[in-house]
Amino acid sequence: MARRLIWRILVMLHRYLGVAVGALMLLWFASGIVMLFVPYPALGESERVGMLEPIPWQLCCGDLGSALSADQPLERAEVETVSGIPALRFALPGQQGMLVSLDATTPVVPLDAPHARATAVAAAMRLGVMPAQPLATTTIVRDQWTVSGEYRADRPLYRFDFGDPAGTQIYVSSQRGRVVLRTTAAQRFWNWLGAVPHWLYPTILRSHPKTWTQVVIWTSLLGVFLTAMGLYLGIAQYRFRGGNLLSPYRGVWNWHHSLGLLFGVFSLTWIVSGLISMNPWGFLEGGDGVEPTPEVHSVTWGEVRSSLAAIAKAPPSSDIVTLSMVPLAGNLCWMATDHRGTAMRLAADGHRQPMTDADLQIAARHAAGPSGIASRVLLRDEDAYYYRHHAPLLLPVLRVIVNDPDHTWLYLDPRSGRVLGQFDADGRWQRWLFDGLHRLDFLAQLRASRIWTALVVFLLVGGIGLTGTGTYMAVRRLILDLSKAWG
Repeated sequence: MARRLIWRILVMLHRYLGVAVGALMLLWFASGIVMLFVPYPALGESERVGMLEPIPWQLCCGDLGSALSADQPLERAEVETVSGIPALRFALPGQQGMLVSLDATTPVVPLDAPHARATAVAAAMRLGVMPAQPLATTTIVRDQWTVSGEYRADRPLYRFDFGDPAGTQIYVSSQRGRVVLRTTAAQRFWNWLGAVPHWLYPTILRSHPKTWTQVVIWTSLLGVFLTAMGLYLGIAQYRFRGGNLLSPYRGVWNWHHSLGLLFGVFSLTWIVSGLISMNPWGFLEGGDGVEPTPEVHSVTWGEVRSSLAAIAKAPPSSDIVTLSMVPLAGNLCWMATDHRGTAMRLAADGHRQPMTDADLQIAARHAAGPSGIASRVLLRDEDAYYYRHHAPLLLPVLRVIVNDPDHTWLYLDPRSGRVLGQFDADGRWQRWLFDGLHRLDFLAQLRASRIWTALVVFLLVGGIGLTGTGTYMAVRRLILDLSKAWG
Protein backbone atom coordinates (compact mmCIF):
# COMPACT_ATOMS: atom_id res chain seq x y z
CA MET A 1 0.00 0.00 0.00
CA ALA A 2 2.86 2.36 0.81
CA ARG A 3 4.48 1.71 -2.56
CA ARG A 4 1.18 2.29 -4.34
CA LEU A 5 0.64 5.52 -2.40
CA ILE A 6 4.12 6.79 -3.31
CA TRP A 7 3.52 5.83 -6.92
CA ARG A 8 0.20 7.67 -6.92
CA ILE A 9 1.80 10.78 -5.43
CA LEU A 10 4.56 10.76 -8.07
CA VAL A 11 2.01 10.36 -10.87
CA MET A 12 -0.07 13.26 -9.54
CA LEU A 13 2.98 15.48 -9.10
CA HIS A 14 4.18 14.72 -12.60
CA ARG A 15 0.73 15.32 -14.07
CA TYR A 16 -0.01 18.69 -12.48
CA LEU A 17 3.53 20.01 -12.54
CA GLY A 18 3.39 19.35 -16.26
CA VAL A 19 0.68 22.00 -16.69
CA ALA A 20 2.88 25.01 -15.91
CA VAL A 21 6.45 23.72 -16.06
CA GLY A 22 5.75 21.51 -19.08
CA ALA A 23 4.47 24.51 -21.03
CA LEU A 24 7.59 26.48 -20.06
CA MET A 25 9.84 23.61 -21.16
CA LEU A 26 7.94 23.43 -24.45
CA LEU A 27 8.74 27.12 -24.89
CA TRP A 28 12.43 26.48 -24.08
CA PHE A 29 12.74 23.76 -26.72
CA ALA A 30 10.93 25.77 -29.41
CA SER A 31 12.88 28.98 -28.73
CA GLY A 32 16.12 26.99 -28.73
CA ILE A 33 15.59 26.20 -32.43
CA VAL A 34 15.21 29.91 -33.19
CA MET A 35 18.41 30.69 -31.29
CA LEU A 36 20.37 28.31 -33.50
CA PHE A 37 19.87 30.71 -36.39
CA VAL A 38 19.33 34.16 -34.82
CA PRO A 39 21.56 35.13 -31.85
CA TYR A 40 20.72 37.81 -29.33
CA PRO A 41 21.73 41.29 -30.58
CA ALA A 42 25.30 42.19 -29.65
CA LEU A 43 27.99 44.37 -31.17
CA GLY A 44 31.15 42.40 -31.90
CA GLU A 45 34.49 44.18 -31.67
CA SER A 46 35.21 43.76 -35.37
CA GLU A 47 31.83 45.30 -36.25
CA ARG A 48 32.37 48.16 -33.79
CA VAL A 49 35.83 48.90 -35.17
CA GLY A 50 34.39 48.91 -38.69
CA MET A 51 32.04 51.76 -37.70
CA LEU A 52 34.76 54.06 -36.33
CA GLU A 53 36.15 57.10 -38.07
CA PRO A 54 39.93 57.42 -38.55
CA ILE A 55 41.65 59.30 -35.73
CA PRO A 56 42.28 62.92 -36.88
CA TRP A 57 45.90 63.11 -35.79
CA GLN A 58 46.16 66.67 -37.13
CA LEU A 59 43.97 67.74 -34.19
CA CYS A 60 46.03 65.80 -31.67
CA CYS A 61 47.69 66.41 -29.33
CA GLY A 62 47.65 69.90 -27.88
CA ASP A 63 48.59 71.15 -24.47
CA LEU A 64 47.70 68.17 -22.29
CA GLY A 65 49.91 68.99 -19.35
CA SER A 66 47.04 70.01 -17.09
CA ALA A 67 44.89 66.93 -17.70
CA LEU A 68 46.67 64.86 -15.02
CA SER A 69 49.90 65.01 -13.08
CA ALA A 70 52.81 63.61 -15.08
CA ASP A 71 53.52 60.83 -12.57
CA GLN A 72 49.90 59.64 -12.39
CA PRO A 73 49.82 55.91 -13.27
CA LEU A 74 47.22 54.74 -15.79
CA GLU A 75 45.61 51.32 -15.80
CA ARG A 76 44.09 51.55 -19.30
CA ALA A 77 44.25 54.00 -22.18
CA GLU A 78 42.57 54.05 -25.57
CA VAL A 79 42.36 56.70 -28.29
CA GLU A 80 39.39 56.92 -30.67
CA THR A 81 37.45 59.57 -32.53
CA VAL A 82 34.46 60.84 -30.54
CA SER A 83 32.17 63.49 -32.01
CA GLY A 84 34.78 64.25 -34.67
CA ILE A 85 37.64 64.90 -32.26
CA PRO A 86 40.42 62.65 -30.96
CA ALA A 87 39.62 61.54 -27.42
CA LEU A 88 41.39 59.47 -24.78
CA ARG A 89 39.52 56.97 -22.67
CA PHE A 90 41.55 55.99 -19.65
CA ALA A 91 41.21 54.49 -16.20
CA LEU A 92 43.21 55.17 -13.07
CA PRO A 93 44.04 52.19 -10.85
CA GLY A 94 40.90 51.04 -9.03
CA GLN A 95 38.66 53.68 -10.64
CA GLN A 96 36.06 53.93 -13.37
CA GLY A 97 37.05 55.00 -16.87
CA MET A 98 37.16 58.66 -17.92
CA LEU A 99 37.11 60.49 -21.23
CA VAL A 100 39.22 63.54 -22.13
CA SER A 101 39.69 65.47 -25.34
CA LEU A 102 43.06 65.37 -27.10
CA ASP A 103 42.14 68.46 -29.14
CA ALA A 104 43.43 71.68 -27.57
CA THR A 105 40.63 73.70 -29.20
CA THR A 106 37.92 71.46 -27.70
CA PRO A 107 38.85 70.90 -24.05
CA VAL A 108 35.68 68.90 -23.25
CA VAL A 109 34.39 66.00 -25.35
CA PRO A 110 30.78 66.80 -26.34
CA LEU A 111 28.47 63.90 -25.50
CA ASP A 112 25.05 65.48 -26.02
CA ALA A 113 22.30 64.22 -28.32
CA PRO A 114 23.38 66.17 -31.46
CA HIS A 115 26.93 64.78 -31.27
CA ALA A 116 25.61 61.28 -30.51
CA ARG A 117 23.44 61.66 -33.62
CA ALA A 118 26.51 62.54 -35.69
CA THR A 119 28.25 59.42 -34.34
CA ALA A 120 25.26 57.25 -35.25
CA VAL A 121 25.01 58.77 -38.74
CA ALA A 122 28.73 58.16 -39.39
CA ALA A 123 28.33 54.54 -38.26
CA ALA A 124 25.23 54.10 -40.42
CA MET A 125 27.06 55.39 -43.49
CA ARG A 126 29.89 52.92 -42.93
CA LEU A 127 27.31 50.13 -42.58
CA GLY A 128 25.60 51.15 -45.82
CA VAL A 129 22.31 52.07 -44.13
CA MET A 130 20.07 54.06 -46.51
CA PRO A 131 18.77 56.56 -45.67
CA ALA A 132 21.58 57.37 -43.23
CA GLN A 133 19.58 60.00 -41.34
CA PRO A 134 17.59 58.81 -38.31
CA LEU A 135 13.86 59.45 -38.26
CA ALA A 136 13.57 59.35 -34.47
CA THR A 137 15.86 59.87 -31.48
CA THR A 138 15.06 58.48 -28.03
CA THR A 139 16.99 58.77 -24.78
CA ILE A 140 16.62 55.58 -22.74
CA VAL A 141 18.05 54.03 -19.62
CA ARG A 142 17.40 50.51 -20.92
CA ASP A 143 15.16 48.65 -23.29
CA GLN A 144 14.72 45.00 -24.25
CA TRP A 145 18.05 44.87 -26.11
CA THR A 146 20.15 46.87 -23.62
CA VAL A 147 18.76 45.48 -20.38
CA SER A 148 21.88 43.52 -19.35
CA GLY A 149 24.55 44.85 -17.02
CA GLU A 150 27.18 45.17 -19.77
CA TYR A 151 25.67 48.56 -20.67
CA ARG A 152 25.85 49.90 -17.12
CA ALA A 153 28.78 52.23 -17.85
CA ASP A 154 27.04 53.64 -20.95
CA ARG A 155 23.65 54.64 -19.55
CA PRO A 156 21.63 56.60 -20.41
CA LEU A 157 21.73 55.62 -24.08
CA TYR A 158 20.74 57.46 -27.24
CA ARG A 159 18.72 55.24 -29.58
CA PHE A 160 18.41 56.27 -33.22
CA ASP A 161 15.75 54.74 -35.50
CA PHE A 162 16.71 55.04 -39.16
CA GLY A 163 13.51 53.85 -40.79
CA ASP A 164 15.43 51.99 -43.50
CA PRO A 165 14.11 48.74 -45.01
CA ALA A 166 16.09 46.70 -42.47
CA GLY A 167 14.63 48.67 -39.54
CA THR A 168 18.07 49.63 -38.20
CA GLN A 169 18.44 51.01 -34.68
CA ILE A 170 21.81 52.28 -33.43
CA TYR A 171 22.58 52.91 -29.75
CA VAL A 172 25.22 55.44 -28.68
CA SER A 173 26.64 55.73 -25.16
CA SER A 174 26.09 59.07 -23.43
CA GLN A 175 29.12 58.39 -21.24
CA ARG A 176 31.71 57.15 -23.75
CA GLY A 177 30.39 58.59 -26.99
CA ARG A 178 30.68 55.30 -28.85
CA VAL A 179 28.27 53.01 -30.66
CA VAL A 180 27.44 50.13 -28.32
CA LEU A 181 24.74 48.23 -30.24
CA ARG A 182 23.08 47.90 -33.65
CA THR A 183 19.87 45.95 -34.17
CA THR A 184 17.56 45.29 -37.12
CA ALA A 185 13.83 44.62 -37.26
CA ALA A 186 14.42 40.97 -38.19
CA GLN A 187 16.73 40.46 -35.21
CA ARG A 188 14.24 42.02 -32.85
CA PHE A 189 11.31 40.00 -34.20
CA TRP A 190 13.04 36.62 -34.08
CA ASN A 191 14.50 37.26 -30.64
CA TRP A 192 11.02 37.69 -29.24
CA LEU A 193 10.55 34.08 -30.35
CA GLY A 194 14.10 33.00 -29.42
CA ALA A 195 16.35 34.41 -26.71
CA VAL A 196 13.72 36.43 -24.83
CA PRO A 197 11.48 33.46 -23.91
CA HIS A 198 14.43 31.05 -23.73
CA TRP A 199 16.32 33.11 -21.14
CA LEU A 200 13.13 34.44 -19.47
CA TYR A 201 14.48 37.80 -20.56
CA PRO A 202 11.61 40.33 -20.65
CA THR A 203 12.79 43.76 -19.55
CA ILE A 204 10.47 43.93 -16.54
CA LEU A 205 12.13 40.81 -15.07
CA ARG A 206 15.71 41.18 -16.36
CA SER A 207 15.87 44.73 -14.92
CA HIS A 208 16.10 43.06 -11.49
CA PRO A 209 19.14 40.76 -11.83
CA LYS A 210 18.81 38.99 -8.47
CA THR A 211 15.13 38.24 -8.97
CA TRP A 212 15.72 37.12 -12.56
CA THR A 213 18.54 34.80 -11.47
CA GLN A 214 16.39 33.13 -8.82
CA VAL A 215 13.44 32.74 -11.20
CA VAL A 216 15.63 31.04 -13.82
CA ILE A 217 17.29 28.78 -11.24
CA TRP A 218 14.07 27.64 -9.60
CA THR A 219 12.12 27.12 -12.83
CA SER A 220 15.08 25.10 -14.14
CA LEU A 221 15.10 23.01 -10.96
CA LEU A 222 11.38 22.32 -11.40
CA GLY A 223 12.09 21.33 -14.99
CA VAL A 224 14.82 18.93 -13.83
CA PHE A 225 12.47 17.44 -11.23
CA LEU A 226 9.63 17.05 -13.75
CA THR A 227 11.87 15.41 -16.36
CA ALA A 228 13.63 13.07 -13.93
CA MET A 229 10.32 12.00 -12.43
CA GLY A 230 8.87 11.44 -15.91
CA LEU A 231 11.86 9.30 -16.88
CA TYR A 232 11.44 7.13 -13.79
CA LEU A 233 7.69 6.73 -14.23
CA GLY A 234 8.00 6.09 -17.96
CA ILE A 235 10.69 3.43 -17.68
CA ALA A 236 8.84 1.71 -14.85
CA GLN A 237 5.70 1.44 -16.99
CA TYR A 238 7.34 -0.43 -19.87
CA ARG A 239 6.87 -4.19 -19.98
CA PHE A 240 8.59 -6.96 -21.94
CA ARG A 241 6.08 -9.18 -23.70
CA GLY A 242 7.08 -11.74 -26.28
CA GLY A 243 10.57 -10.26 -26.42
CA ASN A 244 9.19 -6.78 -27.20
CA LEU A 245 9.26 -3.64 -25.10
CA LEU A 246 5.63 -2.45 -24.94
CA SER A 247 3.84 0.58 -23.56
CA PRO A 248 0.53 0.13 -21.76
CA TYR A 249 -0.79 3.40 -23.24
CA ARG A 250 -2.61 4.30 -26.44
CA GLY A 251 -3.07 7.47 -28.47
CA VAL A 252 -1.40 10.67 -27.23
CA TRP A 253 -0.40 8.88 -24.03
CA ASN A 254 1.53 6.34 -26.05
CA TRP A 255 3.22 9.09 -28.05
CA HIS A 256 4.29 10.84 -24.87
CA HIS A 257 5.51 7.59 -23.34
CA SER A 258 7.51 6.60 -26.43
CA LEU A 259 8.99 10.08 -26.92
CA GLY A 260 10.05 10.00 -23.28
CA LEU A 261 12.00 6.81 -23.93
CA LEU A 262 13.69 8.33 -26.99
CA PHE A 263 14.31 11.91 -25.84
CA GLY A 264 13.96 11.81 -22.06
CA VAL A 265 17.68 11.50 -21.27
CA PHE A 266 18.56 14.31 -23.70
CA SER A 267 15.81 16.49 -22.21
CA LEU A 268 17.13 15.88 -18.72
CA THR A 269 20.77 16.67 -19.55
CA TRP A 270 19.66 19.73 -21.56
CA ILE A 271 17.70 21.20 -18.65
CA VAL A 272 20.43 20.31 -16.14
CA SER A 273 23.10 21.97 -18.29
CA GLY A 274 20.91 25.06 -18.68
CA LEU A 275 20.67 25.21 -14.89
CA ILE A 276 24.46 24.86 -14.60
CA SER A 277 24.91 27.89 -16.86
CA MET A 278 23.43 30.01 -14.04
CA ASN A 279 26.08 28.78 -11.54
CA PRO A 280 23.39 28.15 -8.91
CA TRP A 281 24.54 28.93 -5.37
CA GLY A 282 28.13 29.37 -6.52
CA PHE A 283 28.42 26.02 -8.31
CA LEU A 284 31.35 26.14 -10.78
CA GLU A 285 31.73 29.89 -10.32
CA GLY A 286 35.49 29.54 -9.99
CA GLY A 287 37.83 32.03 -8.41
CA ASP A 288 39.32 35.23 -9.73
CA GLY A 289 42.02 33.27 -11.56
CA VAL A 290 45.75 33.72 -11.34
CA GLU A 291 47.19 36.97 -10.07
CA PRO A 292 49.48 38.59 -12.64
CA THR A 293 52.98 39.54 -11.58
CA PRO A 294 53.07 43.25 -10.72
CA GLU A 295 54.63 45.44 -13.40
CA VAL A 296 58.15 46.73 -12.79
CA HIS A 297 56.65 50.22 -12.89
CA SER A 298 53.29 51.58 -14.01
CA VAL A 299 52.85 53.51 -17.22
CA THR A 300 52.33 57.14 -16.28
CA TRP A 301 50.34 59.96 -17.82
CA GLY A 302 53.58 61.75 -18.67
CA GLU A 303 54.73 58.76 -20.76
CA VAL A 304 51.36 58.46 -22.50
CA ARG A 305 51.28 62.20 -23.25
CA SER A 306 54.76 62.18 -24.78
CA SER A 307 54.01 59.03 -26.78
CA LEU A 308 50.76 60.41 -28.23
CA ALA A 309 52.53 63.61 -29.24
CA ALA A 310 55.17 61.58 -31.09
CA ILE A 311 52.57 59.42 -32.86
CA ALA A 312 50.55 62.49 -33.87
CA LYS A 313 53.62 64.00 -35.59
CA ALA A 314 54.23 60.90 -37.71
CA PRO A 315 51.24 58.49 -37.69
CA PRO A 316 52.17 55.01 -38.98
CA SER A 317 48.92 54.96 -40.97
CA SER A 318 46.15 57.39 -41.90
CA ASP A 319 43.50 54.73 -41.33
CA ILE A 320 43.99 54.03 -37.62
CA VAL A 321 40.59 54.04 -35.90
CA THR A 322 41.56 52.86 -32.42
CA LEU A 323 44.79 52.92 -30.41
CA SER A 324 44.96 50.78 -27.24
CA MET A 325 47.70 50.71 -24.62
CA VAL A 326 49.38 47.31 -24.18
CA PRO A 327 52.28 47.80 -21.74
CA LEU A 328 54.88 45.06 -21.43
CA ALA A 329 57.19 44.81 -18.43
CA GLY A 330 56.54 48.46 -17.65
CA ASN A 331 57.31 49.63 -21.19
CA LEU A 332 54.61 51.56 -23.04
CA CYS A 333 53.39 49.99 -26.28
CA TRP A 334 50.22 50.38 -28.34
CA MET A 335 48.02 48.27 -30.60
CA ALA A 336 46.81 50.33 -33.55
CA THR A 337 43.82 48.95 -35.48
CA ASP A 338 42.33 50.12 -38.77
CA HIS A 339 38.66 49.86 -39.81
CA ARG A 340 39.29 46.45 -41.44
CA GLY A 341 40.45 45.07 -38.08
CA THR A 342 44.12 44.84 -39.09
CA ALA A 343 46.28 45.49 -36.03
CA MET A 344 49.89 46.54 -35.61
CA ARG A 345 51.98 46.94 -32.47
CA LEU A 346 53.70 50.28 -31.94
CA ALA A 347 56.51 51.35 -29.65
CA ALA A 348 56.11 54.46 -27.52
CA ASP A 349 57.68 56.59 -30.26
CA GLY A 350 55.11 55.39 -32.81
CA HIS A 351 57.35 53.07 -34.81
CA ARG A 352 56.15 49.57 -35.59
CA GLN A 353 57.46 47.05 -33.09
CA PRO A 354 56.12 43.49 -33.60
CA MET A 355 56.21 41.14 -30.63
CA THR A 356 59.32 38.98 -30.45
CA ASP A 357 59.55 35.51 -28.89
CA ALA A 358 61.28 37.11 -25.91
CA ASP A 359 58.43 39.62 -25.55
CA LEU A 360 55.86 36.84 -25.68
CA GLN A 361 57.73 34.89 -23.00
CA ILE A 362 57.71 37.97 -20.77
CA ALA A 363 53.97 38.41 -21.35
CA ALA A 364 53.36 34.73 -20.53
CA ARG A 365 55.35 34.94 -17.29
CA HIS A 366 53.47 38.07 -16.27
CA ALA A 367 50.09 36.48 -17.03
CA ALA A 368 50.97 33.29 -15.13
CA GLY A 369 51.88 35.27 -12.03
CA PRO A 370 53.92 33.93 -9.12
CA SER A 371 52.76 30.34 -9.68
CA GLY A 372 54.87 30.11 -12.81
CA ILE A 373 54.36 28.26 -16.08
CA ALA A 374 53.85 24.50 -16.27
CA SER A 375 53.79 24.39 -20.09
CA ARG A 376 53.24 26.60 -23.10
CA VAL A 377 52.62 25.95 -26.77
CA LEU A 378 51.75 28.06 -29.81
CA LEU A 379 48.40 26.83 -31.17
CA ARG A 380 47.69 27.23 -34.86
CA ASP A 381 44.28 25.62 -34.54
CA GLU A 382 41.54 25.63 -31.92
CA ASP A 383 41.56 23.22 -29.00
CA ALA A 384 38.92 21.96 -26.57
CA TYR A 385 38.61 25.29 -24.73
CA TYR A 386 39.70 27.99 -27.16
CA TYR A 387 37.21 27.97 -30.01
CA ARG A 388 34.34 29.94 -31.44
CA HIS A 389 31.10 28.45 -32.68
CA HIS A 390 30.35 29.81 -36.18
CA ALA A 391 32.45 32.94 -35.50
CA PRO A 392 35.94 34.22 -36.43
CA LEU A 393 38.77 33.03 -34.21
CA LEU A 394 42.11 34.72 -33.69
CA LEU A 395 44.90 32.28 -34.47
CA PRO A 396 47.64 31.49 -33.72
CA VAL A 397 47.52 31.91 -29.93
CA LEU A 398 49.92 31.02 -27.16
CA ARG A 399 48.43 28.52 -24.71
CA VAL A 400 49.94 28.70 -21.25
CA ILE A 401 49.11 26.22 -18.48
CA VAL A 402 49.85 27.78 -15.11
CA ASN A 403 51.49 25.80 -12.31
CA ASP A 404 48.76 26.72 -9.82
CA PRO A 405 46.38 24.32 -7.99
CA ASP A 406 43.74 24.68 -10.74
CA HIS A 407 46.27 24.32 -13.58
CA THR A 408 44.67 27.39 -15.13
CA TRP A 409 44.76 27.53 -18.94
CA LEU A 410 45.55 30.93 -20.46
CA TYR A 411 45.37 31.96 -24.13
CA LEU A 412 47.52 34.93 -25.17
CA ASP A 413 47.41 37.03 -28.33
CA PRO A 414 50.93 36.69 -29.82
CA ARG A 415 50.57 40.11 -31.45
CA SER A 416 50.10 42.02 -28.19
CA GLY A 417 50.53 39.65 -25.23
CA ARG A 418 46.93 40.24 -24.12
CA VAL A 419 45.08 37.41 -22.39
CA LEU A 420 42.22 36.35 -24.69
CA GLY A 421 40.78 33.59 -22.54
CA GLN A 422 41.22 31.96 -19.14
CA PHE A 423 39.91 28.65 -17.76
CA ASP A 424 40.45 27.46 -14.23
CA ALA A 425 39.23 24.01 -13.09
CA ASP A 426 35.63 25.23 -12.69
CA GLY A 427 35.78 26.92 -16.09
CA ARG A 428 36.88 23.71 -17.77
CA TRP A 429 34.06 21.75 -16.11
CA GLN A 430 31.63 24.48 -17.16
CA ARG A 431 32.79 24.11 -20.75
CA TRP A 432 31.85 20.40 -20.82
CA LEU A 433 28.75 20.53 -18.63
CA PHE A 434 27.24 23.51 -20.45
CA ASP A 435 28.71 23.79 -23.95
CA GLY A 436 29.03 20.04 -24.17
CA LEU A 437 25.64 18.94 -22.83
CA HIS A 438 23.56 21.99 -23.78
CA ARG A 439 25.04 22.71 -27.20
CA LEU A 440 26.33 19.23 -28.00
CA ASP A 441 29.69 20.91 -28.56
CA PHE A 442 32.11 18.04 -27.98
CA LEU A 443 34.10 17.74 -31.21
CA ALA A 444 35.51 20.38 -33.57
CA GLN A 445 34.67 18.18 -36.58
CA LEU A 446 31.01 17.99 -35.53
CA ARG A 447 30.84 21.69 -34.61
CA ALA A 448 31.94 22.80 -38.07
CA SER A 449 29.55 20.58 -40.04
CA ARG A 450 25.88 20.79 -40.97
CA ILE A 451 25.39 17.48 -39.20
CA TRP A 452 25.60 19.37 -35.90
CA THR A 453 22.72 21.68 -36.86
CA ALA A 454 20.61 18.78 -38.10
CA LEU A 455 21.29 16.76 -34.93
CA VAL A 456 20.45 19.63 -32.57
CA VAL A 457 17.26 20.48 -34.47
CA PHE A 458 16.22 16.80 -34.41
CA LEU A 459 16.72 16.56 -30.65
CA LEU A 460 14.96 19.87 -29.97
CA VAL A 461 12.00 18.79 -32.12
CA GLY A 462 11.94 15.59 -30.08
CA GLY A 463 11.87 17.72 -26.93
CA ILE A 464 8.99 19.74 -28.39
CA GLY A 465 7.07 16.54 -29.07
CA LEU A 466 7.75 15.22 -25.57
CA THR A 467 6.82 18.41 -23.70
CA GLY A 468 3.99 19.25 -26.09
CA THR A 469 2.20 15.92 -25.61
CA GLY A 470 2.87 16.05 -21.89
CA THR A 471 1.43 19.55 -21.57
CA TYR A 472 -1.62 18.60 -23.63
CA MET A 473 -2.27 15.55 -21.44
CA ALA A 474 -1.79 17.51 -18.22
CA VAL A 475 -4.12 20.34 -19.28
CA ARG A 476 -6.74 17.89 -20.52
CA ARG A 477 -6.65 15.95 -17.26
CA LEU A 478 -6.80 19.17 -15.24
CA ILE A 479 -9.91 20.26 -17.15
CA LEU A 480 -11.56 16.87 -16.48
CA ASP A 481 -10.70 17.04 -12.79
CA LEU A 482 -12.08 20.57 -12.48
CA SER A 483 -15.22 19.58 -14.34
CA LYS A 484 -15.79 16.72 -11.88
CA ALA A 485 -15.08 18.96 -8.90
CA TRP A 486 -17.63 21.55 -10.07
CA GLY A 487 -20.22 18.89 -10.80
